[in-house]
Amino acid sequence: MDSTYVKTTEVGLVFTKQFFQFCLRKQLNDPTLIIHEADYAPSASEKMALALKHPKRGSHPIGVQRYNLLFESQGKQQQIVVIAKSKISEEDYLKAISVAFFQCGIRTTHPVYDYLSQLEFAYVNRKEAAIYAMQHAYPAFQQYLPFSYGTYVSGNGDACVLVLQYLDEEWLSLDPFNVVKWNQQAIESLSAALAKMHAVWYQKEAELMKIPGFGNRLDAAKMQQFMPYWLALADAVKRAQLPFLQVEDYAFHARLIQEIPIWRAQIDTMKKTLVQNDCVPKNVAFSENHRQIYVYDWEIATIHLPQRDAVEFLSYVLPANFDAKLLLHYLDQHRLQLAEATKTRIAEEEWQLGFKYCLYDFLIQRVLPQLVFEKLEARNIANVYANVRKMIALLS
Repeated sequence: MDSTYVKTTEVGLVFTKQFFQFCLRKQLNDPTLIIHEADYAPSASEKMALALKHPKRGSHPIGVQRYNLLFESQGKQQQIVVIAKSKISEEDYLKAISVAFFQCGIRTTHPVYDYLSQLEFAYVNRKEAAIYAMQHAYPAFQQYLPFSYGTYVSGNGDACVLVLQYLDEEWLSLDPFNVVKWNQQAIESLSAALAKMHAVWYQKEAELMKIPGFGNRLDAAKMQQFMPYWLALADAVKRAQLPFLQVEDYAFHARLIQEIPIWRAQIDTMKKTLVQNDCVPKNVAFSENHRQIYVYDWEIATIHLPQRDAVEFLSYVLPANFDAKLLLHYLDQHRLQLAEATKTRIAEEEWQLGFKYCLYDFLIQRVLPQLVFEKLEARNIANVYANVRKMIALLS
C-alpha cells in the first residue's frame, strides 16, 4: 500500500485523504474528484476497541473505521459518512480460522488448513471486492448491498479495504442471536431481496467460475475427498458433550456424512447461483422505518443452490413453534419471486428437495463447527440446531 495512504495519529493508524481520493476517483469514474476532508470519527464501539488494541504499527489499519468525508466532484461538494473495512490478508484469515478450529477440538490427520483453503474460506478478500464491483452492472446489487465508494485490493490479496456506506446501529443486528426485529414481514422483505440477487447469476455457474476466487466449486466428488474433515467435525461435536444433544443426534450426523455421495450428487444436478453463504442476522441490515434491506459481509460467498441462503437465515429467525405451513410459505415466496425475476418455471417439488439437501449441507459444513465453538465462545447455537432438525423433519 502507498505510504501516503496511511498516517499515524494519537489513536493509531488511520487512512488519509489521498487514500479515499484514490478509491472514490476509481469508483465514481471521476479522475478530477478531490477529497477536501477525511476525518476519522470513531463510533462508541470503535472507541472501546481502540482502548483495547490501540493499533499504531503496521502497513495499514485493520478493522472497521468510520470517517466523515467532504469531497468535490464535477463542481459539486458532497458530505458523506463511510466505513473503511480493512481486512487481514487472505493467508492470515485462513491461519486464524485454522487455529480456532484446532482450539475447538477439531482434529484431522492432515492440517485442517489444507481443507479450509479449498473451501469457501479461500480468496475472501478478492471475492468480496469482486461482488461490490458488481454494483456497476447489476441493479439488485446496487439496491441490496451497502453502496461501495471504492475498494483497494493488493494483487495477492494481502491488503483489502472496502469503503462502504455507513449504517448506524438502528439498521444492525450485531448479535446474530438477537432476532427480535425479524418478524414475518421483515423475513419476507429479506426473501424478496435474496430472490432478486439470486436471479442475477442463476444458471450462470460457468460464468461465475471465471471470476477470480470462485473457481474452487464444491461438488459431490470433492466432498467425498473431504470425508476425513466431515468426520472430524462430527467427532469433535460428540466429544464436546453439549447438553442439548443426544446419542440419536450423533447417529444422525454420521448418517448424513455417510450419505454425502447420494444427496450431494442431487445438489450437483440442480440450478445454482451466487449465494452470500453467511446469511445470518448480523450480516443483514434492516430498518423498519425505511423498509430497506442491505446484505453485507460477502467474504465467503460461493456457488450453491439459492435455497442455501434461505436455509441459514431461517435457522436463526424462525420461532420455536413454527410449523410446516409457515416454513412452506417462506419456501414458496422465495421460489416464486426467483421464478418471476428469472422468467423461468421452478418446480415446487424440486425446490423443496433442494432446500432439504441444503439443510443437510448447512448442518455438516456450518452448524457442526459452530456447535464446538459453543464451548469456546459460550454462544447460543442450540436454537439454530433445533430449527435445522425441525425443518429437516417437516420436509422428510
